[in-house]
Amino acid sequence: MTSPTPRRFDNRTMAVTGAASGIGRATATRLAAEGAQVVLLDRNLDGLAATEQAVREAGGQVLAHQLDLSSEASVTETAHTLAAEHPRLHGLIGCAGVVHIDGVQENPFLDRGLAGWDLLFGVNVRGMAQLVHELVAPLVAARGVVVTVSSEAAYRSRAGRWIYDASKAALVSVTRSMAAALAPDGVRVVGVAPGGTITEMHLLDHDDPEATRSRMRAAGGSNLLGRLAEPEEIAAAIAFLASADASFITGTTIAVDGGGAGSR
Repeated sequence: MTSPTPRRFDNRTMAVTGAASGIGRATATRLAAEGAQVVLLDRNLDGLAATEQAVREAGGQVLAHQLDLSSEASVTETAHTLAAEHPRLHGLIGCAGVVHIDGVQENPFLDRGLAGWDLLFGVNVRGMAQLVHELVAPLVAARGVVVTVSSEAAYRSRAGRWIYDASKAALVSVTRSMAAALAPDGVRVVGVAPGGTITEMHLLDHDDPEATRSRMRAAGGSNLLGRLAEPEEIAAAIAFLASADASFITGTTIAVDGGGAGSR
C-alpha cells in the first residue's frame, strides 16, 4: 500500500526559482502536493505556464512570475512584487541554474579562459544571493527557510566545466554565510548538492532529447547506486529540508548523489 503524501506545507507560501523545468518543476509540484501555495519563478514563460498547469491539475495553489536571475533589475523587481504579495514567505527554493556557455557545456580552461564567467556566476550565485537579501523581511516574518541547489560538481576538479563547478562551490560557501547571518532571526539556510540528474538542462545540446534521456537511464551513473537520479528524487530531499522535519538543520549542504562522493 502506498503511503499518503504528507501535508507539511499547509498554509505556507513557498517560492521556487527555476520552476519551468527539471528539479524546479518537480520541487514545485511536490510542495504543492504537500499543501503549499507555490510561487513559480523562471525566465522561461512557456515552461512556467506548463508547470503552472501541471500544479493546478494536481489541485495545487499556484502563482507565477517571470524572473531572470542574470539581471539585477529583474531580481529587484520580482522581489518587490513578492514581498508586497506575500509579507510572510515561508520558503525560498533556489533551483535555477545554468551550465551552458554559448550552447555547450564543455568550456575548457586552457581554450576559452573566462568566457561565460559572468553569466554562470550571475545566475548560479549572485542572483540567488541578491534574491535572498531582498526577501529577508518576508522570510524573517515567517521564520522561513532558504534551500539552495548546488551540485556534486562543487567538489570536483574538471577542466572542461571549471566555471560551473566553481560557481556551485561558491554557492556552498554562500549558503553557510547566509545561514550565519539569518540564524539569529529564525531563518534556516540549507543546501542540497545533487548528483547526476536527468533534467532538460543536460539535454539541451542533444538532437533527440528523449532518446538521450533513455540512454542516460540505461547507462547508469558513477555512484554507489549505479544510476542517475530523477528530478522527483531531488525534490523529495528539498521538501524534507524545507519542512519542520529538518528544523535543526542549517548552514550545511547535503549530498543527494546516490553515494557519488563515496564512490570516488
